[in-house]
Amino acid sequence: MQQESLIQKIEPMKINVKKSNLARYAMLLPMMLLWACNGGFKTSDKGLVYKFTQGEALKKPYGPHHFMLLNHMLIGPNGDTLENSFKSDTLEELPYPMQAKNELLEALMMMGSGTEMEVKISTDSLKQKIGGSPLIGLLESGKEARFIIRVDKVLSAEDYDAYRNQKFLNRIMAENKLIDEYATKNGVANLPEGGWLLDSTKMIKYRIKRADGKYDVEQRRLENAPVLKSAKAATFHCEVYNIDGTLLVNSSMEGRMYKAEKVGVDPFESALAIYDVKCLNILPFYLNEGEVGEFLVTSANGYGNKGRIGVPAYAPLRVVIKSVKPD
Repeated sequence: MQQESLIQKIEPMKINVKKSNLARYAMLLPMMLLWACNGGFKTSDKGLVYKFTQGEALKKPYGPHHFMLLNHMLIGPNGDTLENSFKSDTLEELPYPMQAKNELLEALMMMGSGTEMEVKISTDSLKQKIGGSPLIGLLESGKEARFIIRVDKVLSAEDYDAYRNQKFLNRIMAENKLIDEYATKNGVANLPEGGWLLDSTKMIKYRIKRADGKYDVEQRRLENAPVLKSAKAATFHCEVYNIDGTLLVNSSMEGRMYKAEKVGVDPFESALAIYDVKCLNILPFYLNEGEVGEFLVTSANGYGNKGRIGVPAYAPLRVVIKSVKPD
C-alpha cells in the first residue's frame, strides 16, 4: 500500500514537470522562429541590424588610444560587390571609435580581435556616410546593402606604433628588392654597378646619359644641388613605367611636353605638386639639356599608397626624363 501511494505521488509530479517544460518551450518558440526568419540578425537599441558570423560582442568597449586592423566588404542590394579590401595585401587601419555616432561606428565598438560581423544598412544611410563614392551614389534609394567587417586585431597605441614601423620597413624592403632585381637585369656592360648610382637617403637608384652618349658615373647628382638650381621651371619629355615594364605615361605620345616648377633652390623641398608621379615635379632640375635620366623610384616618389588604375598601391616605378629645357 505504501509503495502504491508513493507511485501515485510521483506520477503527477512527472506530468507537472513535463507541462512546465512545454510551457517554457511554447514561450521560446516565437523567439526562435523570429530569429530564424531574420537570418540570425539582431537589432540594437539604436537601430543597428547585425549578426556576428565569427566571435561575439565585447562585454566592455576598449578605452581610448586603441587602433583596429581590419578588412571590409560592401555588398549592394543586387548582391554585387561595391568595395572589397579583402583583396588588398594590407589591413585597413582605424582608430577605435569612442562614440557610436552612426551604425557603422556602433558595429566597430562591439568588435574585438578575431571577430567578424555582417551589418544591414539602407542605401539612403549609406549615401550619407560614403557620399563621395560614385558607385554608392548611383544606388537606388530605399534598398538594403550589407557590410561585412572582419577585425584582425585591436592594438594599444604602443603596439600600433611598432606595427606601423615594421610595416613601413617591410614595404621599403619589398620595393627596393624589385628595384634591385630590375637594375641587376638591366645594367650597362663594362660599367660599375651597371652604371647605376644610389641615393640611399631619397631611395632613388639612377643613371644619367650625358649629351655625348656617355654615362655620368662620377657626379652623384641627387646628393648635390640641382644643375638647374637657378631655373624656376623646366619643360621635358618623360616616360613612366611600372617596374615590370608596363608603360603608364608617355608625353611624346600625348603630343605635349611636361613642365616642372619650383619656388626655391631645392626641388625636393620646393617643387610644386603638379603631377601625380611625385618625382616628375622634382627630377628634371637635375638634368642638363641633352641628357637622359633613368630613375628607379619607390612609391614615395611615385603614386604613393593609393596607386591608380593599372598601378597598385606602393608600386616602384621606372621613370625616364629627357629633352629638358630650363624655362
